[in-house]
Amino acid sequence: MAVFTERCSRKFLASSMKEIQTSKSNKILNLLIIIILFLAFKLLSIDINKPFWGHHDWNSVVYSNIARNYIRYGYIKTKFGQVTNHDSQSNNKFGYITHYPPLLPIIISISFKLAGQSETSARLPIVLFSLLMIYCIYQIGKEIHSKLLGFFAASSAMFLSIFLYFGKLPVHDTIIPPISVFGFWIYIKLIKENKVKYFYLLVTSLIIGGLINWSAFYLTVALICHQFIYKTSKDIKYKIYTLLPISVTLFLLHIVHIKILGQKSTNAFSNLMERINPFLTADLYGYTPVKYVVQELRFTKIYYTLPVLLGAIIFIFLFAYYFKKNRIDLAKSIIIVLFLYGIIQLVVFQQLSFIHDYMIYYMLPFMVLSFAYSVFFIINSLKKKLIFPLILILLLALILFSQFKYTQTLLATNINKRGYDVARVINTNTTSGQVSFIASNSYKEFQEVFIGYYSDRNVSYGDELPSNFDKTITLIVRPKDHDPLPIESKKLLDDIYPKYENDKFIWYKIK
Repeated sequence: MAVFTERCSRKFLASSMKEIQTSKSNKILNLLIIIILFLAFKLLSIDINKPFWGHHDWNSVVYSNIARNYIRYGYIKTKFGQVTNHDSQSNNKFGYITHYPPLLPIIISISFKLAGQSETSARLPIVLFSLLMIYCIYQIGKEIHSKLLGFFAASSAMFLSIFLYFGKLPVHDTIIPPISVFGFWIYIKLIKENKVKYFYLLVTSLIIGGLINWSAFYLTVALICHQFIYKTSKDIKYKIYTLLPISVTLFLLHIVHIKILGQKSTNAFSNLMERINPFLTADLYGYTPVKYVVQELRFTKIYYTLPVLLGAIIFIFLFAYYFKKNRIDLAKSIIIVLFLYGIIQLVVFQQLSFIHDYMIYYMLPFMVLSFAYSVFFIINSLKKKLIFPLILILLLALILFSQFKYTQTLLATNINKRGYDVARVINTNTTSGQVSFIASNSYKEFQEVFIGYYSDRNVSYGDELPSNFDKTITLIVRPKDHDPLPIESKKLLDDIYPKYENDKFIWYKIK
């Protein structure tokens, strides 16, 4: 009896010690994800106040300008339309962007209202959504495998060049993936618990995403496809299929909104068709299908690093093997539909993706989760478990430092600085309502949106002086790096009007 009691005591003690160790491990991992979110915020905050003159900052000034117009005119006067005008205009002269729903610039405008108009307040909402993506990647990893895998996947995402630069870019394609990955996490909770609150949250994520960009509907496609590769209940299947009419309704609402603005609904489709057909601009960009595939793979290697790319490839082979064996579990099925979610953008919108390297941002959840899954699959076969954390740390260091210089280069880009500089000249030498003229059509082609945003003035362009310029123009600017004005026009300006200059521009005050 004493021996039996002693054995029971030992078992109870061992069980208690195991529970204590598990509890400690969970507390450590919970603390680590908080640290990761804080660190991600600090990394994304680097140069958050930098002027919009960097890589793909064309989007930043376009949507910040629309947000500024929401502040200037109000949501009612603009009819929630995306007004593109610079300087103050009457509402009968409004120009609109109608290619996308308006929620993104509305979100930026709210940030402007709360924190004032600045580059920081334009980028801050995107940063917050990026932090949401990091957290949801962690949660998905936890749900399909373990907290440690979720932590490793989230940490991997945080150190990638594509996240550190584009994770704060004010554009649709950096805010939709966080919303969608939230939807994926909620979908997993729906499968596991089948509570109605998760369905409502899933629908909410789809609606919010659908009011920002059409790419939010990739979530609907991916989750419907998941029904064919993973067995769920009939009730869940029904819920997921209802996402399809919701998506269609959101699209129709946008068409109605375009009509309310007095615009042609064909405008939304013209841009769509151009982005779908890469051969429309093949001569300009040198597109071929082979070149496209090679370029996207090159982008993926650069932005996601070679270790993450190899991990994703290994996972695809693992999935194919287990699919053939008819042994697909929840983890593998979720990760593969994340691949489907990310690849839709690259397959359907080839013209857009060929020009804009950040379209592979949609692949981020798949890339880091498939990489983490492959790493854990390989390491679990090792006998010496003590080297497990060491391998994870070394891989994270490799991801961070293998593209460290490239990340620094991205953050330091200033390709459109000259547009910013000439805009400051115009803004400081004119007042609202006055018109400026830049004597260079090249500046119109490459810098117009930057000049319009930072000058907030009406600006015209040309390689020759306009007729009656002395009656219609307040300021004339000649860029020194591109100065095509005829000699006689330059002499006329020099002889009659006050001349000013710095190291980049010459300008004349006409009146």
